[in-house]
Amino acid sequence: MKSEVHRLIPVTKAKENKSINGDVFEESVEDKKSRWRSIHLACLIMFIGSLDYSIVITSIWPYLQSITYTKDTTFLGWLLCAFGLGQLVFAPILGLWSNYVDVKWPILTTLILGVFANTLYGYAGAFPSHNGIVMLVARFCLGIRAGNVAVIKSYVSGATTVKERTSAVANFSTAQTIGLMIGPVIQTALTPLGETGLRWDLIKLTLNMYTTAAFLVTLLGIVTLVLFLLMFKSYRIADTLDEDTEDYQSIDDGKIEIDKVGAFVSVLTFLLAVLAIAYNETILVPLTMAMFAWSRNEAVLYNGILLTGGAAVSALTFLAIKYISKRCDERKILLGSLAILITGYTLQIPMPFTSSYPPAPQVAVNSTDIDFNTLDCEGPRCGCYFDWCTHTHQLFLSQYIIAVACVSCGYASTTLTVTTIYSKILGPKPQGLFMGLLTAGGSFSRMVGPVIVGFMFAEYGPVWSFLSISIVLLLNLVMIIVMYRRLVPMCQR
Repeated sequence: MKSEVHRLIPVTKAKENKSINGDVFEESVEDKKSRWRSIHLACLIMFIGSLDYSIVITSIWPYLQSITYTKDTTFLGWLLCAFGLGQLVFAPILGLWSNYVDVKWPILTTLILGVFANTLYGYAGAFPSHNGIVMLVARFCLGIRAGNVAVIKSYVSGATTVKERTSAVANFSTAQTIGLMIGPVIQTALTPLGETGLRWDLIKLTLNMYTTAAFLVTLLGIVTLVLFLLMFKSYRIADTLDEDTEDYQSIDDGKIEIDKVGAFVSVLTFLLAVLAIAYNETILVPLTMAMFAWSRNEAVLYNGILLTGGAAVSALTFLAIKYISKRCDERKILLGSLAILITGYTLQIPMPFTSSYPPAPQVAVNSTDIDFNTLDCEGPRCGCYFDWCTHTHQLFLSQYIIAVACVSCGYASTTLTVTTIYSKILGPKPQGLFMGLLTAGGSFSRMVGPVIVGFMFAEYGPVWSFLSISIVLLLNLVMIIVMYRRLVPMCQR
């Protein structure tokens, strides 16, 4: 597959202005419009990928219950883990592939796979048996599709200058967040369809509150695929300035190497931030059903509203950082972001000085024999049925709402800032493999996080679940303070 990359050669205004940050290009107005059109299309792909994930996040547990009659949150952890595993394995592969071919081929492949995976997810309940396994396969394929994040990050990093990069990264991060914001809104709007919904027996199609979301994303994926084939062109800022430019040439000769310590700290920080958000995503519905006595429908509705609000906070955070980063060192922003994230998880720990406890079910059930299909979980019959409910204090709704806002703000600013820092540490060379490793770090978190917190929540409750991640994030904050001087762009070393 022959490369069709349009290479733009940066040039200096004067011979003495030799800098890796050169921002003057031999670029026509049409080239610039086309370059940014492709970047914006990449943002649309990020939006659809984010929508892929968020549109089902509040309904995946009740959907699983409705087609498998399971009551085990451990399998929910494995179901969410499958997404992370697919991304973990294939993000570096896709990133490495994009280093040797036009980036459109890896992206095109994953877009097609996404259409297939969402269709399979929507049809999971139509299979005569092993419905949970079908969901597992669909989630794994969606994880592979999500691996194109590495390719897109690499493309955006290569198609922008150092000065443009923070804004460009903020743009695609905002697109991701809008996807996260709209997904729960759509799922909430589909709630009136109920679990029965509409059926078309001829093709075994069921359109209910769970499956319609997947089929809607399938249609959007097809539209995105068509736009991508018609509009996308690959652009890359050339790796060298000219024969007299020493800074770029020295990097090209390998005299300036990537700061491996700074890169490792960046990847680890990204990994831990995603691990933290995976904790929330996994136990979001079980936690609120236990603490606030919400039914399954109420949990989907109210958590959808909360996630929408949280995503709106994230979007505003991205927009704010685009301007704050012009006036403040990104490393300081990263430290503040982690502090906010830690606050959000600390607030989700039930406070021991209160006298309230989670509401108990008004039927004789416990965490080992509760049957969600005979327990309709409406009104006073809902409650906390885990073994830890008798000795764990109440989490208040107001406390939880503030925590969601802090987590949304802290996670958004942490991932945006650390991704930008990591890109600048890597320098001007193709970043497909390295962005793949960053994405794989986040995927590893999405893989192990749900399994760990699914077990911890079922056995020990929210106290140890959120206390453990708060301590880990605090240690990460200390590590960044220690390694502060290593988190600088390659051109400033």
